Amino acid sequence: MSDDLDELDSEEQLEDSDANLAESEAENTLSDKQQAQIKLESRRRLELKLEQARIDKQVQEYDFDDDFD
Repeated sequence: MSDDLDELDSEEQLEDSDANLAESEAENTLSDKQQAQIKLESRRRLELKLEQARIDKQVQEYDFDDDFD
């Protein structure tokens, strides 16, 4: 009889652990999605900064003061 109770307890624990595992996977997936979004946004900002630096460097090559002489 006590074996039956032990089996029930262990089955309930397995079901609970499966439910907890599914919930934690859902949270991890959400955080993975959020992390991917953050990485995408930071990469976009970095690309914009690099593009601006490239443009600034190209503009500095020209001496605009000579155009007014």
